[in-house]
Amino acid sequence: MAWAILTGAVLASVVGLAGPKEVVVEYVLGFGFGWMIFQALFMREMAGGSYSRSLASTFFPELLSMNLLMAGMVPTVMAFRMQIASGTDPMAPAFWFVMSIGLLVGFVIAYPMNWWLVANHLKHGMMTVRPAGMFGAMQNHDTDAGAHHVPHDAHGIAMDAKPAPRPPVPVMALLSFAALAVGLAIAFSFGPS
Repeated sequence: MAWAILTGAVLASVVGLAGPKEVVVEYVLGFGFGWMIFQALFMREMAGGSYSRSLASTFFPELLSMNLLMAGMVPTVMAFRMQIASGTDPMAPAFWFVMSIGLLVGFVIAYPMNWWLVANHLKHGMMTVRPAGMFGAMQNHDTDAGAHHVPHDAHGIAMDAKPAPRPPVPVMALLSFAALAVGLAIAFSFGPS
């Protein structure tokens, strides 16, 4: 997702887009890659191997995550660009510094939402789904005689029998859109759009 957002920032700079237009390009590219590739394509096995079912089940979690990422990234980038003149030029190291700091802040701001999504089985976490047998050989090498090995499949996300998320999904959706609105309001208060 980060490289798609960076691609959007470079494209926006090359074609002369700034302000809200630049944010839209970055959001659409970042969301599109995160949703259609990283979430839906790579995690389709969680949806029974169906890409279309995976697209449907990963759209909403990726949307909430992206809203928080952009809520942190956009105001950070806009604030730094007001202080660093070459922060809008992809040929300058300052551009990459500004975008890196913006993405870092965005990831930190999005972390609680991503944690909630993973905890409520709405999004996969790091190492949630592994290819069958990937760690099978390792499970037989027990260094602790009293250790108990959980079968590989038990570590995955159960697509059935999920408890209802707390707080409810609509509340988290409202929070994500509110955070995005606040982030954009802060960002565009830094100067003309």
